[in-house]
Amino acid sequence: MADSSYVKQKASKWALFVFIALFFSTQNVYAENCSAKSFDQTVKVAHVFDGDTIQLASGYKLRLIGINTPERGRDGNQDQPFYTEAKTQLLQIIKNNQYQINIIFGQDKHDRYKRLLAHIFTHDGKNISELLLKKGLGYNIAIAPNIKFLKCYSDAENHAKKFKRGIWNHPFSTPVNASSISKSKLGFQRVTGTVQRLGESRSSFWLNLDEKFSLKIQKKYLPQFTDYHPKSLVNKKLIAQGWIYLKNNEYRMSIKHPASIQIQSTD
Repeated sequence: MADSSYVKQKASKWALFVFIALFFSTQNVYAENCSAKSFDQTVKVAHVFDGDTIQLASGYKLRLIGINTPERGRDGNQDQPFYTEAKTQLLQIIKNNQYQINIIFGQDKHDRYKRLLAHIFTHDGKNISELLLKKGLGYNIAIAPNIKFLKCYSDAENHAKKFKRGIWNHPFSTPVNASSISKSKLGFQRVTGTVQRLGESRSSFWLNLDEKFSLKIQKKYLPQFTDYHPKSLVNKKLIAQGWIYLKNNEYRMSIKHPASIQIQSTD
């Protein structure tokens, strides 16, 4: 019969070994999700406009993928909460890297404003969008096909929410009700409401949260909706985040990935 103290000691060592193995396995997976070992280019930064847009020494403007930070006030309006903090944090990271960053271009390399779209990284490979999201200095945005690192960005945003960091500890992040949408709410918003009915055209589904507000989901993005079909969202309460625009006297928000929708109830 084996000595009981020896068995306990051996079991304790085995448990410690398993814990260490699991810890480093988790760390490695997280690192692989958020960082990169190779990059498309190393570039010089000339100017930081805000928390998600920079200008390169080459003259090109570059928009960070995966994050939307608070906007600077225009036309006499005040800056949005945490605009300065997001810009300052991004500038500090770039200064600490001697104004040089590594980039990975998105599958769509430009947006409609002809800005470059890319994930950006520090010298040691840290994902800068992730760093900002984790501090609560912006919202995670998912726009297919540029969804590389989406899991990383979503986890970083959820981390900030959990610990009420930055915007997540301020009324600024409170969703507006779909019924209260007006011209003053154009631009990036978080909107809440219940899907009252669903419309369908040849190219899109329309989730109507109010008579004058709807979420537009183009059918070309349906392959991204692997957990549910947009039709199943009727009568569900949602929070959607994205850009509100006005067309044909109706307020709309285009949804290009299910990560932009949080289902609040299943009634």
